[in-house]
Amino acid sequence: MKVKSLFIVLTIAFLSVNCSKSCSENATPPQASVFIELIDATTEENLFTNLTYTEGDIVVKNVNNEDVDFSFVTKDDLNLIQIFPSTDVATNNSVTLYMGTVETIEIQYNVEAIQTECYTQKKIIDFVTPNYTIIVANQIYRIKI
Repeated sequence: MKVKSLFIVLTIAFLSVNCSKSCSENATPPQASVFIELIDATTEENLFTNLTYTEGDIVVKNVNNEDVDFSFVTKDDLNLIQIFPSTDVATNNSVTLYMGTVETIEIQYNVEAIQTECYTQKKIIDFVTPNYTIIVANQIYRIKI
């Protein structure tokens, strides 16, 4: 019986050490981002698919008028903008999405910190656009213009 108990204790200790060492010193969380689809308010057609806008029309700025990183994602006529806003502050964040000289879309959001085994991951939450209607589906924010 003592041998079984000792074996169980050693196994648990071994697994605990291995679990804590499973994190690499270079482990970094994925960068927080948000996916946006711009759609026609009437037809709900994607505004890039119908050529209202092009990738070259997109500019994203923070409150200090500095560029914010983004990617234009095209797949099966689902043209999305993936924005990587700052996650340094937990609440009252905003960026502005400029679509050419025609549309200016203010985006407000908060940031949630999620502690994992290896790092703290940030997630964009409470996403709103004060002047536009949003439909959320499959973690894509569809903004009606």
